[in-house]
Amino acid sequence: MQNNNIFNFIRIPDWISLGNGICGGISILLSIKNYNALFPAGLILAGGILDFFDGRIARKHGLASDFGKNLDSLCDIVTFIVAPVVFALIYIDGLAIWEMAILIFYIAAGLLRLARFNVTGTLSGGKYFEGMPVPFSIVLIFLYFPILMFSLPMTLWIVLFLLHGCLMISTVRIRKL
Repeated sequence: MQNNNIFNFIRIPDWISLGNGICGGISILLSIKNYNALFPAGLILAGGILDFFDGRIARKHGLASDFGKNLDSLCDIVTFIVAPVVFALIYIDGLAIWEMAILIFYIAAGLLRLARFNVTGTLSGGKYFEGMPVPFSIVLIFLYFPILMFSLPMTLWIVLFLLHGCLMISTVRIRKL
């Protein structure tokens, strides 16, 4: 009989991935509670930092696993897809229906991007991603602040979600860092 105790699956890189997902979850909660926008944005950034290291540590130390790959994608959904959408919904007053439709498209594109990545992986021996990686949403979140500061229309920011969504599901080759 196989012992499916969760602690038999979790390795050090998986704890790092889990930290990413927890950062995203806390970001969502702080957004819903309408905390200063810097806090939920900072947690998305913290999740991105953790996401940067989990896979590298797993590969470097031979700890990569299917469990870790799936956990990483699930945590990315929370931190880089759902948290930015909740952030946008909370910190923009009066979104139009078409703007909400863009945010729904962004969610769908992110989910499709991660599913494709889980099936195909990277290109050219790990040198390139196919389509924009979902953690690029960190840039989206931090563009909110200059758009707000310079009193630019928030519609511009929502259009950036559309652009990022399109790039995530594209076949554009993005050099891996």
